[in-house]
Amino acid sequence: MHAYDQLYLSDAMMNLADAFDVAVNDYGFEIDFFMHLFINSGIAAQFEVGNPRYVAGKSGTELVECVVSKIYGDDSLKKIDLSYSEPTKEYWTGWVLAYYQWESGKSFREIQRIITPAQLRMKYHPYHEMDEEKVVEYINEKAKNMASVRRIQAYRKLLGMSQSQLASESGVNLRTLQQYEIGAKDINKASVATVLALSRVLKCDVKDLCEM
Repeated sequence: MHAYDQLYLSDAMMNLADAFDVAVNDYGFEIDFFMHLFINSGIAAQFEVGNPRYVAGKSGTELVECVVSKIYGDDSLKKIDLSYSEPTKEYWTGWVLAYYQWESGKSFREIQRIITPAQLRMKYHPYHEMDEEKVVEYINEKAKNMASVRRIQAYRKLLGMSQSQLASESGVNLRTLQQYEIGAKDINKASVATVLALSRVLKCDVKDLCEM
């Protein structure tokens, strides 16, 4: 089931594409960090339901400014008067992310668990020459093959942390943490204190660490 009316899809793809392009190439954000900001600002959730104010009512540059303002309370970023240039890899990444979210109905948070924007950007060749449905097929296949990859590991790697660092900062026993990552122990059966400690260090919600 599609996430929202197809009427808004073209605008959503164009604007998210432009936002990723501007965020990386004009404001200097790392692409995965901008995705993190996009999700945690609450604007991603508005995109996911096709809120016209965000999918069609703002340009890519305005979306970036809005995301930054929501997170940092800072709307001092200068608007950029961009002249036309050839589409970048970041533009393509935002474009296909918007399409995949619409097509799958998944949240951007869920999509990030399957493939980060940086990983998707690496697929620019050869996928940018293909129909968007080929990207959908690729991401869906990747999702099927992720059963053995635990969420704690995914978030830890996203932050560039070692298992020892995570264990030390969260207070969770290293051996226990390793067992959660390989699935030898069920994170759903962990104590509330353990999950809270891990989510705090990994900068995510408690629900993000729970296996489906």
